[in-house]
Amino acid sequence: MTVRKVYDDEVDYGPPEFGVRSSDIGSFLPEGTYRPIPIVWFASAWFLQSIVLLVVFSSLLNTHPAINIIACGLLTYAIGRWTFRRGMAGAGKGWRIFTALALGFNWVVVSVAALALYWDAVGSMPS
Repeated sequence: MTVRKVYDDEVDYGPPEFGVRSSDIGSFLPEGTYRPIPIVWFASAWFLQSIVLLVVFSSLLNTHPAINIIACGLLTYAIGRWTFRRGMAGAGKGWRIFTALALGFNWVVVSVAALALYWDAVGSMPS
């Protein structure tokens, strides 16, 4: 921890606890502290999953839909685990539920698309 030099004409109020602090230059140049927030973890997981599932879905399009669904499911699990290990596990309950539901929704959309394309190709769409 760096101790700020206190000059004779200054009043020292002790070290700042949180948030934006003023630098030695003055209050017009604040020092920011980084505090990760759940929206960053959620957004990075969701965008990463969207891109990865699109690539995997497209590359496995000519295989049996079960292979596509399982591969996308495993990738969704891995991205979810990565997200929760980087900090989402300590976030609020709403963020954890919303993250799991959003990742699950993307996986379900890809799974339904894989099944629909397979049934359309086979010609036996269930009614």
